[in-house]
Amino acid sequence: MALVNPEDWPAEPESPNSVDPERFASALRQLCGWMPRTRPARWTEHILTAAGDFEVDPFLLAALIQRMGRCNADSEHVGGIGLTAIPRTMHGDHFRRGVYTYHLLEGNEFVEHTRQIRRFPFTETQLRRAEANVYFAAAFMSIWREQAPMLQTIFEQVPHRHYISHFVWGDRVRNDRAEDRILTDRRRMLQYYGAIEAAAPIERDGIRWSCPLDGAPRVVSSWIGAERDDGARRHRGIDVESVLGEPVRAVAAGRVNFAGVDLPGHRNSQSMTPSQIEEVPRDELGAGGRYVCILHHTDEGAWRRSCYMHLEDVDVRHGQEVQAGDKIGTVGRTGMRRSAPHLHFELHGPDGLIDGSDVLAGHLLGHRPE
Repeated sequence: MALVNPEDWPAEPESPNSVDPERFASALRQLCGWMPRTRPARWTEHILTAAGDFEVDPFLLAALIQRMGRCNADSEHVGGIGLTAIPRTMHGDHFRRGVYTYHLLEGNEFVEHTRQIRRFPFTETQLRRAEANVYFAAAFMSIWREQAPMLQTIFEQVPHRHYISHFVWGDRVRNDRAEDRILTDRRRMLQYYGAIEAAAPIERDGIRWSCPLDGAPRVVSSWIGAERDDGARRHRGIDVESVLGEPVRAVAAGRVNFAGVDLPGHRNSQSMTPSQIEEVPRDELGAGGRYVCILHHTDEGAWRRSCYMHLEDVDVRHGQEVQAGDKIGTVGRTGMRRSAPHLHFELHGPDGLIDGSDVLAGHLLGHRPE
């Protein structure tokens, strides 16, 4: 809860006033990862129709699909069902014959309001259907948006930025991390659509640095020096919050000087081709898993080396030249035993480890624990 404060975030970008369905479907495909050929267009139709019906942001609705349900229409997550993990018990008692009842504070009195939500019955079976789930999600988004100012005054809340927190928590928001993650996926969706550009490079140490993940800024969840393995070793890099399968990008132009796997014991690291990397059994990998390192040079001859660990896929090979922003692999959890998928990022120089959260400050956010 203390990783990032609401005031640390820059203003969220605006969505375009009109949306091209073909471009939106392509962006949704990039956000979700692999999908059957016809699904992006079909889900785009559901999203744009529901967003229009209830006047909500379709890019935010797409972000809910990715973050809450991982683009799986049959998912279940913390009591939620379907694409956007709608908690049926939270909303069921508010429905009667397709009419949803809720209250708003007007003056000093609570006034009952109703909303027609009749297109589908509010049942578990329907919530597992993509079209119905997206329809209900858009309806509930519009209601939470309307109720949010009132909820701020009558319930004690964890400070947060956006009404979408209530979609996850209900009346009382207890943690703002959920909205940070949803809004990150919204920025990714806008970037893939072409409504916003990737974050501008940062000039430091004679090198132009870019973010290793899309939708910047991104959150650092662990820093150099943090204890690992019950204090047996210290963290040699930073961990950046991310989801399985999202693109990992080169932070600066350079040449790949390692692409391979971390192996336990005396074998240590071995450079391999992408196909050879795939052949190494996962349970034989060391703590770094599959990883890539890139050597960057300045005009003055100084150097830095960036490394990206725990990758699911490796898309480059030793000796390959890359530019800042080139895709070098995807987020995974190779080499890990307990942690959720994330990107482990290291930065090295002639004098040893460099704190990547300092060099990429602005692209990366987070408060180092005292």
